[in-house]
Order: sequence, then C-alpha cells, then structure tokens
Amino acid sequence: MKRILTGVVTLLLLSPGCAGGLNVAFGQNRQEGDAVSAIRRRYAAINRNLPKYRAVKKELSGYSTEGGELVAYFEGAAVVKIAATHLGETGRSFEELYYHEGKLIFVFRRLETYDEPMSGRVSKTAEDRFYFNGGRLIRWLDRRGRAVAQGGDEYLEEQARYLDNSRRFVEGARSRKPTIEAPEPAP
Repeated sequence: MKRILTGVVTLLLLSPGCAGGLNVAFGQNRQEGDAVSAIRRRYAAINRNLPKYRAVKKELSGYSTEGGELVAYFEGAAVVKIAATHLGETGRSFEELYYHEGKLIFVFRRLETYDEPMSGRVSKTAEDRFYFNGGRLIRWLDRRGRAVAQGGDEYLEEQARYLDNSRRFVEGARSRKPTIEAPEPAP
C-alpha cells in the first residue's frame, strides 16, 4: 500500500500540470520573499538616513478621538517616511509608513492600550507589519508575528485603508495647510 501511495504521489509530482503548479506557487513565494527582503533593506536605509531628511509636522484631525500628529520625512521632493501618532481615551497608536519611488512599501503599526482611560500608562502593546509591492499588500504579519492569509475581508480592508490613508497623508504633508483632516464617514 505504501508503495502504491508513493508511486501515485511521484506520478502527480512529475505530471506537467502539477509540477507547473508547484513551480508557480514556489516562484510566487520566492518573489514575495525577495520583495520583503528588499523592503526590509529599504526600511533600514531610510531609518539610518533619517537625520538627513527634511521633516514636516502636521496635526491630524478626525483620525482618532483625541487628535494626533504626523511627521513626514522628505528626501528632496519625495516622501520617504511618514510617522503618525493617533491619541485616544483608552490608548494610542503609532504608524510608520515607508516609501520607495513614491510608492508605499511598508507600514509598521504599534497599538498601546492604557490600563485605564486617559491614564497614559500602557498595559498592553500589539504590533503589526504590512508589506506592499506594486500597490498591493503582499504580506501582513499580525500581532503574534504570524502571516495573515491573503484575500480575506480583513486583509483587503487593511490594504484599502492603508493605501487610502497613505495617499491622504502624502497629499497633506505636501499641502500648506497645518492640519490633515480625516474624510467624512460615509452615510
């Protein structure tokens, strides 16, 4: 029985359709891994060069209950990093958005929960990492460091939210206005 099962598996793996499928899947994982490695190198380079960039501060209004602040870092005319702080009654969040050639490539998000409302004393921290390539979220590492399955509703919502916020933040950072307003909620 074991021999038959081994033979069937071998035939399946050697058949053109299945082997091609395995190569495509392996190739996609390899490409994603290469993209993530390149993003990590760019992230490190941006943070290493942070003192060289021009920083622009803006207030954030409507993104959280207690306001917030955004700091955009420019290399010439290009935004390379945005750091946003969102304040709330029960906690605060920090988001760092990284760019390469005008495109969002990475988001680091840290959520801090207060031990009681408005105390400022952090009792719990959670971190997520979002990797983007070509205007798509290609990997999301959740609070436990596990990859979230692509294509689910929450995955697609996070992709859309970060791409939209990124666009708004970059436009706001380039604007002469001192405040970046959150969009009005849909009715």
